[in-house]
Amino acid sequence: MWDRGILKSNAKIALGGRYWTAFGVSLLAAVISGGFSWSTRRFTVSFENLPWNEGITSVVAVLLSLSAILIALIGFLYYVFVSLPVSIGESRYYVRNHFGAADFGTLFSSFRYGYLNSAAAMLVTEIFIFLWTLLLIIPGIIKQLEYSMVQYLLADNPSLPGSRARELSRILTNGEKGAIFVLGLSFIGWYLLGAICFGVGIFFVNPYYQATMAELYIFLRDRAIQTHQIDPAELGLVPPAGPYYNPENPPIL
Repeated sequence: MWDRGILKSNAKIALGGRYWTAFGVSLLAAVISGGFSWSTRRFTVSFENLPWNEGITSVVAVLLSLSAILIALIGFLYYVFVSLPVSIGESRYYVRNHFGAADFGTLFSSFRYGYLNSAAAMLVTEIFIFLWTLLLIIPGIIKQLEYSMVQYLLADNPSLPGSRARELSRILTNGEKGAIFVLGLSFIGWYLLGAICFGVGIFFVNPYYQATMAELYIFLRDRAIQTHQIDPAELGLVPPAGPYYNPENPPIL
């Protein structure tokens, strides 16, 4: 069994001397993931505030409606093909950072390796979580926790089929979902403190949270490997029938 305090302590050690690089990675990931959504909201607000009763013709109204649909479609494509790969790259950065200083460019590594497979796997996973959330909030939260390791598994092996990534995530989180939920809740105080500081403080908490979640994944992954629930070769941690993965010299993905 893992301990929240130990995970957080290990996260602080991993960030030691490398915090500002991690801060830059998480900040850029947040900007990339949220930038288009912000511009879309600005357009929506402007669209809703137009003086519809002051003579805007039906043709203009149709054109504006089509523009809104187009922007929504572009936003969806941006989320799938930009935001999701960046989230995987961020997870990969923090996993590698556990073993030593990771390269800042790791944030964009998903665009070079297994790009379409990773994006598709994450999209289907998000759809599953969304559909479960439509049933009831609690089942949605459970599925969110159950699939919380998918992006880390794809970070290890970007060619891993989505169905297999979700299956492995279920293995890793089996019997751990309640503890993972509590781990997430333990950061609420930090995020509230960050929000009080004009919201900017949240960005300073993100590296700590991301590093802690990476520590959790590494623990669950290694335990599953040691109990023969997962073959390390499937995650690209060792060549097939090869020597055990050396954490000081991780594979270049």
